[in-house]
Amino acid sequence: MNIFSRILKIALTLFVCFYIVLGSSAQDIKTGTFSIKGKVVDITNNQSLPFTSISILKSINGNDSQIGGVSSDENGNFNIPNIAVGEIKIRVSFVGYKNFEKAINLDGDLNLSTIQLQPEANILKEVNVIGQKNTTSMSLDKRVYNVTANLTTVGGTAENLLRNVPSLTIDADGSAKLRNATTTIYINGKPTQLTLAQIPANQIESVEVISNPSAKYDASASSGIVNLILKKNREAGYNGNVSVGIGNNNRYDGSINIDVNQGKWSFTGLYNINSTKNPLTNFVNRTNYNASGIQTSQYHQFTDISLNNIFQNGRVSAEYAFNTKNAITVTGSYISGQYNSITNQKYTRDSLNQIINFGQRSTKPENSYKNAGIELDWKHSFPQKGRTLNFTSGYNRNWVSNAAEWNTTSYNKDSSSQNGFPELDKITGQTVGNQIIAQLDYTNPINDSTKWEAGLRSFTYVRDQQYFFNKLNSTGDSYILQPTYSQNAKITESVNAIYFLYTRKLKNNFSIQAGLRLEQSSLKGISRLDSTAPSFGYNYPSSGGGNLIKTFFPSFAISKKLNEVSEIGFNVSRKIGRPGWRQMFVGIQSSDRQNITVGNPALQPEFVNTAELNYNTAWGKTQWLSSIYYILEDNTIKPYVYPTSNNIFKTTFTNVQADVRAGLDNTLTFSLGKNLSLLANFNLFNITLQTDSTKRTLWTYNAKLNITYRFPANFSAQLSTSNDSRFPQLQGYRGAIRAADFALRKSFWSNKASVVFTINDIFNSRKQYQYYDQPTAFQETMSRREVRFYKITLQLPLNRGESARKKKDVKMARPDVDF
Repeated sequence: MNIFSRILKIALTLFVCFYIVLGSSAQDIKTGTFSIKGKVVDITNNQSLPFTSISILKSINGNDSQIGGVSSDENGNFNIPNIAVGEIKIRVSFVGYKNFEKAINLDGDLNLSTIQLQPEANILKEVNVIGQKNTTSMSLDKRVYNVTANLTTVGGTAENLLRNVPSLTIDADGSAKLRNATTTIYINGKPTQLTLAQIPANQIESVEVISNPSAKYDASASSGIVNLILKKNREAGYNGNVSVGIGNNNRYDGSINIDVNQGKWSFTGLYNINSTKNPLTNFVNRTNYNASGIQTSQYHQFTDISLNNIFQNGRVSAEYAFNTKNAITVTGSYISGQYNSITNQKYTRDSLNQIINFGQRSTKPENSYKNAGIELDWKHSFPQKGRTLNFTSGYNRNWVSNAAEWNTTSYNKDSSSQNGFPELDKITGQTVGNQIIAQLDYTNPINDSTKWEAGLRSFTYVRDQQYFFNKLNSTGDSYILQPTYSQNAKITESVNAIYFLYTRKLKNNFSIQAGLRLEQSSLKGISRLDSTAPSFGYNYPSSGGGNLIKTFFPSFAISKKLNEVSEIGFNVSRKIGRPGWRQMFVGIQSSDRQNITVGNPALQPEFVNTAELNYNTAWGKTQWLSSIYYILEDNTIKPYVYPTSNNIFKTTFTNVQADVRAGLDNTLTFSLGKNLSLLANFNLFNITLQTDSTKRTLWTYNAKLNITYRFPANFSAQLSTSNDSRFPQLQGYRGAIRAADFALRKSFWSNKASVVFTINDIFNSRKQYQYYDQPTAFQETMSRREVRFYKITLQLPLNRGESARKKKDVKMARPDVDF
């Protein structure tokens, strides 16, 4: 038993004692901030009013200043957290209705039950619901973006959706990056093995962005967390929606979402299908030089691609509340699909404008994937407000096939075939993974200013990875395995963790939070392809107790509330970045004739230190969050290109000295009048990439602007633009990327149904340019994941909720609040 196992056992014992002692001594004391919830309806028919504006006001210097607020959801429900104790005013407003206002002395959680709004007299006979939900809620610890009102991504995937979220970018592989570092994706607060392209945008209610997570979260969230919150409706009865979309390039999708709530039971069902045949064109242009810098040859490659993707996503969840203190949720999910990039590459190599050779490569993959999972969650609430115990567990099994045929020809300048060609290659194999996770979290408020949190987590992921690259022999009667580009291995990854988090409110509106997380982590890979090959991976701490410092991950935050609408905070943390399976996978991950990517099993984790200074404020309908940040990635993992003797560029991954980033990230959301709203983000930063022998430094930026305008007759339009400037790499740089999307929506049936027309990538400019710039060669590569497309989507409600069964004719009465 190693030293960490002993520590974990001792910590578990202390954790149980901690729970028992605090459980027996804690008092039922209220905290200093409370929540306000309720529901907004039309007084004439008791129909719910979605997207109503609810504002919390406080008198400051004789004027009413907004200190909080939300918009009601599709069923008129709202919940406003973290409102400080004291005299406040609640204002409820909706276009076409009289405002509702009420002064309240807040001293505890408040349930306003039903708020009834009275229509203006001149439009009493007919009311059109044209409200719009607030899109953004920002605080020092996280930013929440409501994406149900995002028009440009209707019918798309999470990959399309996250392009519009401030501070996030999508790289050439379809992975999300926060401040240009690969981030961790969660679904409903849990890590996921799914790619963004496998998650339907129609199932996502909101996106939470946590740029510097505390010790409560996994230490592997080294570049922040993006948490996707799936849709869920709590209104009694059944509610839901159905959506169908069709576009050019054989692009279609369909989804259905149903929520059933009856007594102590709640059921949620989601299904989505998405398909596309995306025609792409990529190219590679390379110039080679000798030691004197004189050009020796050129290489040109043009690739036509048909990206054929189809996936289906199903999810069923059931929740049962035994009583007010205990609830259990069971969730099952199943995802399957195909992803095949059929390519046809034509290439030429010349010297001094004279053709040396030319040829062609065609690839025909037949790949598919499946993912099945089940989750069990239990939540226990104690009599003391805020004291909870949560248990979360899950099991996932995923299967991915590896199958393709490559046919490569190469001819001399006189059109005679070169020796060894045509070359026929066959790829076979599969990857099967099993993931198990279990987590226990305990929260206990000691008094109105102090709170303790603690938890345990265990994670295991076992992969059986088979990838066989075979070449047809010269006689054409059998395929010969190429061990250099093949892998047959069992890879076991595990992380066991314990954390403690302490939060306290101090005098003069100061607050602190201190946390410590201990993680025992290991990865072990055993090759079955070569019995003499040593195992690969890492182990922290080692069996002899070495590397113990690499198991500790502290976090600290301090903040001060300047006034009712402004606060400033500083936080620091230490994290670990573990290599992904693609970075360690030795199989060829590209069918490019002259550029291949091969993983490196010998990779070691990187360690990330992050510091942030945040300022958050609001005035009127404007909110501004500004962050100054510093990130140091030690032993950072980066791609590196090795030219081979036959002029093939082999990209692999390696640990280099450091990646240092310092920048200023600003997000601004504001409204101009009743119909125009804007969301803007600008992130300016300096990046330094350092190896033992080189150092590259560059100032760069990301910028986004999202504009939404509501026209008469329930029309609305949205324009989303982005601009990512040039970004440095170890041996070159990535070019700037500029793009814009547009959508137009017509709503009907009291704003519950809609037709949306979308133009993705208006200027057909969302292209990834990579430049390799070294003394012996300069290469320009252009690739892309999709082209400009047009799409129309129809969204319809499925509703038989409690409010829908109410009688439509109700006598007029004065707006009131039921306590």
